[in-house]
Amino acid sequence: MIKNEELLTGIKDAFPIVLGYLPLGFAFGVLANQVGMTVFQAGLMSLMCFTGAGQYIAIGVMQAGGAVFTIIMANLLVNLRYLLFATSMVPHLKNVPPGLATLLSYGLTDETYAVAMTRYQDHEATASYMAGLNITSHIGWISSSLGGAILGTFISNTDKIGLNFALPAMYICLLVFVVGKRSDALVAGISATLCLLFGFIFPSTMANMSNIIIATIIAATLGVVIDERY
Repeated sequence: MIKNEELLTGIKDAFPIVLGYLPLGFAFGVLANQVGMTVFQAGLMSLMCFTGAGQYIAIGVMQAGGAVFTIIMANLLVNLRYLLFATSMVPHLKNVPPGLATLLSYGLTDETYAVAMTRYQDHEATASYMAGLNITSHIGWISSSLGGAILGTFISNTDKIGLNFALPAMYICLLVFVVGKRSDALVAGISATLCLLFGFIFPSTMANMSNIIIATIIAATLGVVIDERY
């Protein structure tokens, strides 16, 4: 019964994420259609990759006529942040079998991380909760991607319906959701400032991906110092 309750709780907590994924996945499907990908290919990419930022980067590189190697390297760089996310979750997963935790962590995204870490502050992590949260979110992303790819032939300009702002809007909502005290807001501000500063100094796309990782590490380190002092 407890496992079923945990599973249902994970599914319920995934609903806001799925609602956020609908416009994001839809926009990806539309863009994938515009660069020549089939519905099957767009759906398969969402199934195998499950990284919104990485998939959008892949579309951009394809539009620019870039090589597959460029797409792979760009995705490796931009998704290095998940190494930090996964590492910070390890202390909460002590009671989850390592093999199962590894499998379920395939569904780790910025959104599922934020929701899970908020819950783990007051509740013990379980495999059932992880399954409900991550799998439901993944299904939402795949479904919305397929929907966008299917209907993409009827949409010529995603900017006109505001889909280009869907990704920044979701990240803003996540930030508001996880900031619970003044030090959290301070660390978020420091990280954003560093990203902008590094982006101004090193404006290339590839450099910006590394800048995000560097800014995150610096801000997280400062966050530890701030929490210890205050």
